[in-house]
Amino acid sequence: MKYQEKCPCCGHVRTAFIHKLNKPLVKALRQLVDFYGENKSGCNLQRDLNLTKNQYNNFQKLQYFDLVIKTPEGWLPSAVGMSFILGSCKSWDKVATIESTILNREHEAWKTHKGSVPKPISVQEIDVESWKNRQDYQSEKSRQTTLM
Repeated sequence: MKYQEKCPCCGHVRTAFIHKLNKPLVKALRQLVDFYGENKSGCNLQRDLNLTKNQYNNFQKLQYFDLVIKTPEGWLPSAVGMSFILGSCKSWDKVATIESTILNREHEAWKTHKGSVPKPISVQEIDVESWKNRQDYQSEKSRQTTLM
């Protein structure tokens, strides 16, 4: 994407960037969903999850896809994020931003993008290991009670 906006008053240049939903981000979201499922509370990324440096540094990008929410209590999966991990909804495979503003699909910046157009994608298409259906959760829950 080669799109920039220049402020006529101060000359500040704002550049558009593409962000892709990838396997490391989906695995980080999976950890957050699991943490929330067990604790029903906000999450401190460094203390509560086992993220790689890459996952930690890029975690905030999940907000651009409407998959997570940052609160004063910590990070939470959004309703869309929970549904995405459960496989009941799709997310966009890429988004564009200028600074922290998400650009809609009709924004003129997309006309400068030489790659494919954004398309809906399921969690299974990105990382089948991060997707668990309801039966998987139930069987895990059943096994956990027999551990004691």
